[in-house]
Amino acid sequence: SLYFANRAIKPIAGAWEKQKQFVADASHELKTPISIINANYDALLANQEDTIKNQMKWLDYIRIGTDRMAKLTNDLLSLAKLEDVNIETQKTPFDISSAIDEVISPMEAVILEKDIKLSCSVEPDIVIKSDAERVKQVVRILLDNAVKYTNEKGHIHISLARSKRQVTFSIKNSGKGIPQQDLPKVFDRFYRADPSRTHEGSYGLGLSIAKTIIDRLGGQIEVTSVENEYTTFTFTLGL
Repeated sequence: SLYFANRAIKPIAGAWEKQKQFVADASHELKTPISIINANYDALLANQEDTIKNQMKWLDYIRIGTDRMAKLTNDLLSLAKLEDVNIETQKTPFDISSAIDEVISPMEAVILEKDIKLSCSVEPDIVIKSDAERVKQVVRILLDNAVKYTNEKGHIHISLARSKRQVTFSIKNSGKGIPQQDLPKVFDRFYRADPSRTHEGSYGLGLSIAKTIIDRLGGQIEVTSVENEYTTFTFTLGL
């Protein structure tokens, strides 16, 4: 009886530990923007007689802090909604090939500015039944992630192909890659391959959101990487 009781409790205990870790991580991430706001508020109070124009530096820093908090809050709310089993996923037929082009086009200027070579092999006119906006959100997250971590004068390759009853999307970028021991943690909330990305507003929630979306849509997402060579994210969805 004790053995079966422990087995029954184990998943609950694991979920509880994950929940505690999530709360701790979220609290830690909120500390930085709150500290920024408080410090610059104090700086404003210390110079009450000065003009708003002369105080713009402190106000700009406060705005940076509030923007970071807003982004983190929106990402957390997005995760909460995605994980709510009571919210049904709306699936309708759409051209995923065109959807991917819609995501890539606005990013081309940023990619060129970073001197990154982009190549694509997207099979045209692939129609699937899924949530178009959510699929585009995943592609946007993966592309943004690739651009961030591609080395200078590096390369990004995007592919989309249909095979039997599913479609496969992959994005491969050159760069530092991800250590093998960290690969199982890539989709965890608040994980960062490069902790220095914190100051750029990267909270390590994007890939977690991407995985949650793909899971909700009945697909699979995975990552492979070789350090100092490349990283590839791949997801598959049913037609």
